[in-house]
Amino acid sequence: MIDTAKYYDNEEAVGRGIRRAIDDGLVKREDLFVTSKLVPWSNSLDEDIDDSLEKLGLEYIDLMLLHQHGSDAEDKAVYKAMERAVKAKKIRSIGISNYYTEKTAKRFFADFEIKPAVVQNENHVFYQNTDFKDYAKRFGAVVESYYPLGGRGHTEDVLGNKVVAKIAKAHGKSAAQVVLRWHVQSGYIAIPGSKNPDHIAENISIFDFELTDDEMKQIAALNTGHRYENW
Repeated sequence: MIDTAKYYDNEEAVGRGIRRAIDDGLVKREDLFVTSKLVPWSNSLDEDIDDSLEKLGLEYIDLMLLHQHGSDAEDKAVYKAMERAVKAKKIRSIGISNYYTEKTAKRFFADFEIKPAVVQNENHVFYQNTDFKDYAKRFGAVVESYYPLGGRGHTEDVLGNKVVAKIAKAHGKSAAQVVLRWHVQSGYIAIPGSKNPDHIAENISIFDFELTDDEMKQIAALNTGHRYENW
């Protein structure tokens, strides 16, 4: 799974990496799930989608998201452009990002032909937002957690938590593995980022154990209702 965005200005570099991996026989295109995002202030959205495809060197993007709030008109324009791209088979699925309440997100589920498949938000043990996750689930949408381990400058707050550490010790797992397992069992998609190959391997090795109901309740009790970012 690769998560990028036009705003990150790295689609071209990501595309080079994808092509090299495919050319070297490491992966096939169908093995990859590529996500990119559109900003709401563009005046050339259809061209932006084509530009993303060209830079990534792909015939289709698996998931395209509206990156963040704009005006109502801007958000509508982005979403309509993504719907057109789905019909043109340039994009397979669409969604939204940084929408945290039913009030702000409901128009996407109510007013458009193609409902969001994914809502990508900040979520971690200190900000769980279960009410919104349950709301999105009613429409078949899933919340995808960026910063599942706390994000920039806050990872130690999450991984150093005493409750998380105690549960990790009980399972013979790392704190990161426990937190990511909690995301999966709670119904989130977790997208941890790392440059360290050992951490990447560790992050995916969470399917050989399960948290108990009591452990899930202990982690649920860590929720403060406060995010680190304000996007």
